[in-house]
Amino acid sequence: MRKTPQQFRREAVKKLIDKILKDKITKLKPVSISASESLNDDFTTTDFSFEETGTRGEVVSVLDSKGKGFIDGLFRGLHNRYATEYPSIDKIKLVDIMVNPIMKASRTLGSDAPASIIFRVEVDSHGIAEFRHDSRSVIYSGFAAALSAFEFYINCERTFHKIKLIVEDAEHRNRGDILQSCMSDLSKLTEVNTYA
Repeated sequence: MRKTPQQFRREAVKKLIDKILKDKITKLKPVSISASESLNDDFTTTDFSFEETGTRGEVVSVLDSKGKGFIDGLFRGLHNRYATEYPSIDKIKLVDIMVNPIMKASRTLGSDAPASIIFRVEVDSHGIAEFRHDSRSVIYSGFAAALSAFEFYINCERTFHKIKLIVEDAEHRNRGDILQSCMSDLSKLTEVNTYA
């Protein structure tokens, strides 16, 4: 499968995140998720928890996140959790979800086939980015894909602010070599989002 220009940019940004944050990269790993729907209510209530490592090292629980379906509840819950601390999260909008069964010839019913969930998010004036997860559970894959998207943009913002600190220090010490390198790094980050 050929990669899009956005995928190449994201790979370059991931390498930059690794270089700058090193072992302090924020990782979001699913722990549990449940969704409750009623025919009498227009909203789905989603409860979920995930492990956040790299910065805090804690299990985060989001309860009673309401949305128009579990994906909306999940996305709103993650947005509410992180938008204040990472304002660039406000620029991310979910524009499409693709669910593709991974069917193989077998003698079973086929209802246990894995599915590939692709979250397509749009970032104001920065294009579309896709986050994918495959598993036998559509709900789990949706959860993991959403966490991947938030993890990426959280780490982008953290990297941006760390580079800004390095720039301030380099300016103070008249280190043009460091400034030039940092400006190149900042330009990579601003290809995928805008930061304050």
